[in-house]
Amino acid sequence: MDKPSRAMNIHLGPVLKARWVAYCASLGKTPGAAIKEAIEQQLEKAAKNPPPKTFRQTKELPDGEPKIRFEILLTKSEKEAILKRANLERCSQRRWIVDAIRAGLTHEPQFGMKEVEALGESNYQLLSIGRNLNQVAKRLNEGRLEPVTVDAIERLRTRIDKHIDAVSSAIRASLERWDVE
Repeated sequence: MDKPSRAMNIHLGPVLKARWVAYCASLGKTPGAAIKEAIEQQLEKAAKNPPPKTFRQTKELPDGEPKIRFEILLTKSEKEAILKRANLERCSQRRWIVDAIRAGLTHEPQFGMKEVEALGESNYQLLSIGRNLNQVAKRLNEGRLEPVTVDAIERLRTRIDKHIDAVSSAIRASLERWDVE
């Protein structure tokens, strides 16, 4: 097993490197020592103030799962802004607020109806392409259409299938409620 390298390469370009070397010289440090010190300071700072936890969607909630009431007070302008955004995104104000909260907790997209429709159309088109590729692969397996290899088509089909799964998951995540952990 290879021992991992302890060195790091950083490509700064000639101008930035010259500025860095001059800056380090003014501090009486080598460029490498100054970078190491900066990294140590950043890691120490991060250890003292870790970023807030990012939650993730873990499982689908059944439709019958009870919701817990939570009330908030908004200014008139906040309420009006939410109404405008919800109308723009063709969803209820409640849905828009839940999506905003979920996006803040999970750092994952929560799509409006316009995006969901676009993703659905994308999946439809990809499924159609996949069917066509299957037909080409079948002909290749029968010995027809020499210039294209079965392996190339299968790799492409695998990529398309992964995209379909990712888009389907994004649509479900946007339309359905999930547990967060």
